[in-house]
Amino acid sequence: MTSAGEKQHYTLALIEKLMENIPHDMNVGLLYDIGCQLERSWRKWGFFEDTILSRFEFAISVFHTYGHQWPCQIIYHPRKRQGFGLSDGEGCERLWSALKPLIAPLWVSGFHQQIFVLNMQVRHLDSKSTTSLGNWLMWRWTDCQTQRELHALGVSEDELRAEWRSQVRHQTKPSPRQLSKKGKQEITKILEMKDLLTARAEAVATLKLQLMTNRIVDLATFNMEITEARARHDKVKETLRRHRVALGVDAQADLNKLKSNKYLRLRMNALTLKTRLRQRKFELERIERSYHQTINGMIYFTSYIYMGS
Repeated sequence: MTSAGEKQHYTLALIEKLMENIPHDMNVGLLYDIGCQLERSWRKWGFFEDTILSRFEFAISVFHTYGHQWPCQIIYHPRKRQGFGLSDGEGCERLWSALKPLIAPLWVSGFHQQIFVLNMQVRHLDSKSTTSLGNWLMWRWTDCQTQRELHALGVSEDELRAEWRSQVRHQTKPSPRQLSKKGKQEITKILEMKDLLTARAEAVATLKLQLMTNRIVDLATFNMEITEARARHDKVKETLRRHRVALGVDAQADLNKLKSNKYLRLRMNALTLKTRLRQRKFELERIERSYHQTINGMIYFTSYIYMGS
């Protein structure tokens, strides 16, 4: 490698070599810093046959996952994908971190001395990891036991997975778009919720009337029904309030007359744009931080060349 950054062609070359040396029915779990982009590129450009793609499960290394957007994290985080267990994909990062202190002394060493020192350091790290293997196994075992405590909560795994799939669908849905009829759509939604709120209030009133006229067969069942009815009513009422606040109108406004209001259309589109900018904020911060690091590195390198000359 002669340049910085992730180059997908290196990964593709490694995958091609890997497929030549493993059985044709073996499945592969690939942990990569930009595994999301690699899978997308693979599906879009067809680097390999679909039969090979079907044998791969893509995920992002744990440390690098937190630099990705949240929708990407909930899909490609190895803890949230089946088949990866407690693997984190940071083995190379740990090795490089252990070898990092040798950069300065080996910078001025000869080639053969560099190879010798690196070889001795890797052997030392191998011996050290073997010595601490028992502690590593105990830590993993404790972590597995913690995962098993979920079964003691009385919630089935199928129910948890169903809830998780629902969350993934919600978190990965397309971002809101700016529309010329945004205000009208929001007003229509509020009017529909007003009708729903009226229906919920009528349901609560009907149950109260049964109580007042003494037409209750089972008091316990009645209490459950009226509690659920009130909860549904309060939920719709709170949702309606939030939509009104977002729209910027009070409860006495004639919403039917405001459907074509230009100000409300611009307001709702501005809120949509604000939401999209918030979603991009973290990514923009990463770009700015990377830019500053690049500039600082160039200044340091230039100063080093100047002092050396």
